[in-house]
Amino acid sequence: MNREQVVTIAALATTFTVVCESCAHDDASGYGGGSYGQSFAGRLDLDLDGGVFLCRRGHTVVVERERPAAEELGSAAAA
Repeated sequence: MNREQVVTIAALATTFTVVCESCAHDDASGYGGGSYGQSFAGRLDLDLDGGVFLCRRGHTVVVERERPAAEELGSAAAA
């Protein structure tokens, strides 16, 4: 399984734990060995909109920060 994984985190989140879909697929198919698990944790500083991370087995996971809705931006500017 070599498709790109994209995960969205909350706008104000700085840490996350996600399941690597490639690891989950490998484990379900009997190829993963089951020794590392399927989830991993990471950190994305608030000044970054996204980043590329590797799970323990080396699969690429793109993490994107959720953008506030337009109405939220308008109310923040009025405050």
